[in-house]
Amino acid sequence: MSRLPWIAALALAATVACAAPPKPSRVLFIGDRLTAEARIPDRLAELVRAMGRDIAVEAVVSSSSTLEEHWNGGRAREAIRKGWDFVVLQQGPSSQPGEREGLVEYAQRFAAEIRKAGARPALLMVWPPADRARDFPAAIESYRAAAKASGAILAPAGEAWMRMLLKDSRTKLYAGATSPSPDGVSLAVLTLYFALFPAGPQDFDEEYVARIARALDLEGEGRDAWFDAATLAIDEPMALQTGRVP
Repeated sequence: MSRLPWIAALALAATVACAAPPKPSRVLFIGDRLTAEARIPDRLAELVRAMGRDIAVEAVVSSSSTLEEHWNGGRAREAIRKGWDFVVLQQGPSSQPGEREGLVEYAQRFAAEIRKAGARPALLMVWPPADRARDFPAAIESYRAAAKASGAILAPAGEAWMRMLLKDSRTKLYAGATSPSPDGVSLAVLTLYFALFPAGPQDFDEEYVARIARALDLEGEGRDAWFDAATLAIDEPMALQTGRVP
């Protein structure tokens, strides 16, 4: 029997497979009202699509919820079982010792459930209230400790904020006591995007940066400062010093 029909069939299957669009990335967010009010899932999806990927996002949020409350409520764990690529965990800045302990413990519990469902856990580091800049180092340390204990990807948005504010304390990252301004949200989303979808050096060219800047409305003379804050927070974590706050 000739093998040509089989070869032709394999070639056709390969062609169809190559032509099929890649599956969208699936990202679940579990957090408090900040995740919802700042539209972080939607803003991330907008950026991912602007960069030529497809993505599906969903969020389980509740006002002022900690990860412990989400764990005990059960709805977040049920959502995890639906199947995701990443599950992003977030609670408040967690700068106090008791808050840090809870963040570390429940980040570990969630990370185990997330991996069991075939996804990768991530932590979105947030920032302290505008009138408590002295809490930046403690908040950063809390999220670093939780990421280390749980083995989660760390998206250090809080550290990126601190870098920007140390560079220029007049940078408008806050819209209220705790709410981020549009620029503050953009910096958080930029940091999260780089943490979840890192680019290789060969991809990180001017066109790549320009596309992201357009999508997040970070164009202008100070554009590079935003990218520096996000990438350095990921690649070169700050050596925190007592009293060094924005």
